[in-house]
Amino acid sequence: MILNFILHVPNLDCNLLSISKLTRDLNCVAKFFPHLCIFQDLDTRKKIVRAKMCSGLYLLKSEIPLKRQTQNRSYVSSKGQSALNFHVNKDNEVLLWHYRLGHPNFIYLERLFPFFFSNKSSQSFKCEICQLSKYVRGSYPTISYKPSHPFAMIHSDVWGPSQVHNITGTRWFVSFVDDHTRLTWLFLMKEKYEVKQIFQNFHAMIQTQFQTKIQILKTDNAKEYFNYSLNTYCLNQGIIHISSCVNTPQQNRVAERKNRHLLEVARSFMLSIHMPKQF
Repeated sequence: MILNFILHVPNLDCNLLSISKLTRDLNCVAKFFPHLCIFQDLDTRKKIVRAKMCSGLYLLKSEIPLKRQTQNRSYVSSKGQSALNFHVNKDNEVLLWHYRLGHPNFIYLERLFPFFFSNKSSQSFKCEICQLSKYVRGSYPTISYKPSHPFAMIHSDVWGPSQVHNITGTRWFVSFVDDHTRLTWLFLMKEKYEVKQIFQNFHAMIQTQFQTKIQILKTDNAKEYFNYSLNTYCLNQGIIHISSCVNTPQQNRVAERKNRHLLEVARSFMLSIHMPKQF
């Protein structure tokens, strides 16, 4: 079948064919049956092509040149409004599983599905959604490291709530990152107001185990860090509480990036456990 006056959309993953335009341009008629669809020429009454029912759609098979490596499948809706032509290849399969599994790293996809990466490496694939979600503003210059000692400054951030509760019913977690050593402590919480008690216990542990005190606590502008009891505790202990400005998470980048790294590691670990090696 030869179609004229078509519109080409480069970023469209499928071809849409109008049944009304198809019958008008080819001077044919489309007959739909419960399990079959037939296209016939109006002048000669000769059958042009037929489509069989497949998964609720009419599958239109056409001969494909051997030079093309993609698999073409054309589907005609039962109402006769449009036909859908899928072009499936390995690149689309990789991106499809990348979307289904929650945008994991392509390196892990190559380990899970090595047969998809027979002709391309994992580094050749790019996901625009991942790049936008992990985009960091470049207008904030990096600050050179100043010599300090452990626990002179602690970075903290709260993440949550999680859509799925864990076995203990917790939905949140708070992280404490040492600015000198980058050692990280992670505590699970059922509610955000538990930050006050968790920080007090964490400070007591630092004093007992390392014989030192926290000098500066750096957080974002969240309300759970600015309740009356936590501010009173910091004042009594001589701890300076520094917070970032409103709508500027870049100022708390140490804790923000640490939480993002922890979530990526946890997601990759769960995928490596539950996903099969091959299909």
